[in-house]
Amino acid sequence: MAVYLQIAQDIIEMIQNGILRPGDQLMTESQLCEKYHVSRMTVNKALSTLVAQNYISRTPGKGSFVLDINILKDISKKIPTSFTKDILSINKKPGAILVDYRVLRAEDTGEAARLLKLEDDELVHFIHRIRTIDNIRTALSYTYIPCKYLPALDVTCLEHSLYQYLEETYQIVPMATDYTFNALLPTKKQQELLQMENCALLKASHISIIGTGSLFEYTETYYAGNRYTYHFSTTGPR
Repeated sequence: MAVYLQIAQDIIEMIQNGILRPGDQLMTESQLCEKYHVSRMTVNKALSTLVAQNYISRTPGKGSFVLDINILKDISKKIPTSFTKDILSINKKPGAILVDYRVLRAEDTGEAARLLKLEDDELVHFIHRIRTIDNIRTALSYTYIPCKYLPALDVTCLEHSLYQYLEETYQIVPMATDYTFNALLPTKKQQELLQMENCALLKASHISIIGTGSLFEYTETYYAGNRYTYHFSTTGPR
């Protein structure tokens, strides 16, 4: 690996491990040259690489600063993109940590059963995950999928992209509709799972349908409020 890429990777790892936090200032170019025993040109290439990958910003006369992650999600599209595709679009690494997976009776799923128009005795996949961006915990998701549309589920896929698994394995492409948004404060448990201080959450709820028009999925996602922005255009789908 080229030296400038090694320096960039070293700084990325410090960001991912929380040693460098959003808003923190990096060492000056001179300090980085001294630390890594390299020329200013090499340091400049490393910093330019970090800018291109949306890890830092550089302000002339002030220095280089770690960027906060903010995703702009456009829900005007006919088929909105998944969390994984949103994160890949800004050259970051998406991830998922499985917290809980169970098969429940619809009567035990509360609001999900009503919205998905399920009978009490129908079975439902319940999936609770932590979503990450470059290993930084960013959101909590709670997903409900009726077993009648997805009889079998490989649980190992839940630590990756569920939508990619559905498309590749079952040729299912859910289309999100009926979005609902709320701003709220996190519970103690949500703070622990997201490893964050008290910060407003953006709760985004939606129902997804599949090609037959069937109500396929209900998902609630709680985003760290400063990390995600939803956009809707009144000009209609693109």
